[in-house]
Amino acid sequence: MRTTNTTLQTIWFTLVVIVKSVWIFLAVMTPLMFLVGVIVAFDQANQHWRLLNNLQAYGAVTSGNISYVSPEDGRAGVDFVRSDGSEFYAVLKLQYYPESVVESLAPGQVLLIYYIDEVVSGWDEAVLAEYYDYVQAHFPISPETLWIMGICLLIIALQPQVVFWGFDDFDKIMHNLFNIPEKP
Repeated sequence: MRTTNTTLQTIWFTLVVIVKSVWIFLAVMTPLMFLVGVIVAFDQANQHWRLLNNLQAYGAVTSGNISYVSPEDGRAGVDFVRSDGSEFYAVLKLQYYPESVVESLAPGQVLLIYYIDEVVSGWDEAVLAEYYDYVQAHFPISPETLWIMGICLLIIALQPQVVFWGFDDFDKIMHNLFNIPEKP
């Protein structure tokens, strides 16, 4: 009985140390992950605003033929003729549109599209002209990015001392995290 009890205590202690070690690793990586989340959020917002600005400055409307629809990838392809008479291919990002619109798209369907008629950044992207208001109103930062940033903030709130890992005494941090006695 005594051996079983000691073995269970050893296993429990080992599990606690493993969980706390993983937590420390996660807490140490959290400020970096939050920074990456901020960079991703700025990039997503910048891409969306650049698309809107380019459409406003260089936009043209034409009819396009849907070549493929991939709801899993969130994209559809459209073939059309540019204002100079050349054939062109652009991508429709489906994230901008309601689900009913995405479900109604089919290869071979002809729709009015709004595209960028100059060689500028993002010129290979088009939007559905009828639903341009949805594109303008779309929140540019993905929910996944916001979730990651929120979880990082929660971890930082629970373990704020780890943010200052290099500024505090290592023995003091270990004492607070693992209840290890401090050196005299």
